[in-house]
Amino acid sequence: MKRALFVAVCVLALCSSCLLIGTGIVMAAKAGYSHTVYPLQTAVTWDGNWTSTGEWTDGFPTSITANSVFRTKWELISDPFRVNQYILVEILNDTTNDAGDYWQICMDCDMSGGTAPGSGDLRIDIVGHNNVTWYQGTGTGWTPMATPSADQFKWSNSISASPHSSTPHWILELMIDKALGPGAQYWARVAAYDASNSAAGVHAWPPSSPDVPDDYGDFPYVSDPIPESMSLGVVVLLSSVAVLVGSFCYRKRLRIDNCSSGKLGK
Repeated sequence: MKRALFVAVCVLALCSSCLLIGTGIVMAAKAGYSHTVYPLQTAVTWDGNWTSTGEWTDGFPTSITANSVFRTKWELISDPFRVNQYILVEILNDTTNDAGDYWQICMDCDMSGGTAPGSGDLRIDIVGHNNVTWYQGTGTGWTPMATPSADQFKWSNSISASPHSSTPHWILELMIDKALGPGAQYWARVAAYDASNSAAGVHAWPPSSPDVPDDYGDFPYVSDPIPESMSLGVVVLLSSVAVLVGSFCYRKRLRIDNCSSGKLGK
């Protein structure tokens, strides 16, 4: 297993190096927004909740807003060879099932950036907790694409309690096969919307437009497990403070009209 993990890390590192050499340019994601992706230590049960208290503690928690948080982890599958990206998103104060609710994941797979979605950008919208649509960038916007097969894309969401909050709330579990596009390191934006609380606007990390890859956050990966010293309470507290400060500074510079309207994809 250690040998397989070593090989996987080497392959991922090589892919990252080739990407940088091929572009000849060192790109930068939105300043101040970086989320480290650690390797999976605990298997995920696709039921849209924390099946066990330790199911997602092997992923680093990053606060989106004071009432929302996400975690990630990656896994090497040796037979057949593949690398999966896992994402968990929670809205801690959303306890209602509304047709206008949505989850949204945007990924700049090749870290090419830009002021509009390009061919290397993907967007996943899950609306009303039932319907999923994939999009690919066109250079000027987004166009729908076929939803990947079940072995390359999995998702489930439910209202359930978690270590973040004992009050049952919406939780999303999602898996993407990196063969679909995301490189070893990539940029992304994680967002969610609670239609029953439109005044709160869109919960988004970074708090920027899904249509501007330049403003996505950085998702570097590491091969070592998340340190045990990163306790849930301490990490969530620190990341919450960081997000609140970052959001305040950002809003001083730019007002995002779509957040107040809650319009999907804006």
